[in-house]
Parts: sequence; structure tokens; C-alpha cells
Amino acid sequence: MHARIGLPDGIEIALVDERGEGTPVVFVHGFSNDRSAWDDVTNALPAALRPIAYDLRGHGDSGWSVEGRYHPLDHARDLLGILDALELERAVVVGHSLGGNVATLFAAAHPARVRALVLVDTGPVLSAAAWRQASDDVGEQARAFASVAEYRALLSLAYPLADGAALDRFARSSLCRRRDGRFEPKLDPALLDLDGSEEHMRALEAALWDALAKLRCPVLLARGERSAMLPAPVAQRMVEQVIANARAVEIEGAGHAVAFDAAPALAR
Repeated sequence: MHARIGLPDGIEIALVDERGEGTPVVFVHGFSNDRSAWDDVTNALPAALRPIAYDLRGHGDSGWSVEGRYHPLDHARDLLGILDALELERAVVVGHSLGGNVATLFAAAHPARVRALVLVDTGPVLSAAAWRQASDDVGEQARAFASVAEYRALLSLAYPLADGAALDRFARSSLCRRRDGRFEPKLDPALLDLDGSEEHMRALEAALWDALAKLRCPVLLARGERSAMLPAPVAQRMVEQVIANARAVEIEGAGHAVAFDAAPALAR
């Protein structure tokens, strides 16, 4: 089932819920991605699970915020609206990168709604320099392209460890064609203007550490072995010192984009 869910602030969220039954597992993608990033993971899950993947506001086929409300807390409120609209009392929540921050904030604020939490190469520490680099990469990807193939070539540079077929699908699904015949990613340009100041990043980091300490559900932290975004010492601190009920796994051969780089291992 492909659906659009209207939220209280008027934004519509696009999602896919192909199986419609089983233990619900809600997938939250990272910054500048869309729900198709999870395809190889969700397709590999056993029949007892019900994967539900959606596009964050401002991304993919979901609506844009006129007011530019794209803070992780805004996304966390959207997740609550999605569970309510689907009449899901509890779900496993899986989040990557920004999606992991969203899932963390949501699970801390609504513990009764989260059966378990999977954090995919995501943590509370992101330096201003790393944020600028990520923003620069997305800015380069957000320009117009003469063809899908041109965009696909750029993706291969941004995701050097990724499975080629996964990037082929992502390139096709994440673009829209303009009236002049060129292609551009389905992203609200306002996403490129988000506050990446040191002050903002430190405030968000503090909020995320606090949220991690409040978690009581089982937590799996899946780190890409070659990730530059989640340092191993930070992952160790999260699991051993902060989260009450957590374990960590390292996904061999994967960088930050674990679902692109090693989907079968992540699904397992």
C-alpha cells in the first residue's frame, strides 16, 4: 500500500506499507535520502515483520514546510502522527543518521509507543565541520542534472561503497523532471539553509545525549565499520555508559550509508 497521511499542520507524508500485517517496523531515512533507501533492507525481512517506510517532510514525495520547520523535533512529531494515523499502538523504529536522531527523540518522549529501537550509524555527536561537509555534499546533489545518468554518476562519488543496483534505484526514485527537461532531487531547497552553527549543534547534541539516557526499550546500534560519521568511541560510550539496554554491532564493509553499502547484513 502506498499512502499519503495528512498531519495536523497540513503537511502530507508519503509512505509505503506493502505487507499490511505483522509486527510493525517503521523506517526513518537520513538527511537528503528518501524511503527508497531502505528497499533492500525491508525486502529481506521475514514475513512476520511489517516494514513501513516513509519520506520525511521536505524529502521525496512528502510535503514541504512553508515555515521551514525541519528540526528533528518536528520530524519526531510527524512520526507520532504517522503511528496514530495507522492506528499502531507500538512499533519497532529504525532510524539512520538524521532519522536515528528523530527516532531517539521520539522514543524518549513516547516510550510506550516504541517496542524496540534500531539506530543505524547515528549518534549525538556531529561537529560543525562534519555538518558543513554533509551540507556541501547535499548542495552539490541538489542542483539540476541533464539526465538521471549524470546524477547517478555523482551519487557514486558520494556513496563509494554502495551497491550499484541500490544507487540505480535511488537515482530514479529521488529525481523529478522539470518543465525544461532537466532533473532535480525531490528536496525542499530550504533544507540547505538549516542552522549548522556550533551553538545549534551543541544544543542538539545535549538534547540527544539526554534522550539516549532516557531510553528503556531494547536498542541495537548498527555502526558501519568504515563510518566517518559515527566515531567508534562515541558508539562505545552510547552502548556501555548511556543507554540502559543496548548492544552494538559493526557492519563489515559499510560506511555511513549502511543500507546502501551492506543491506543484507543490516537486515540480518
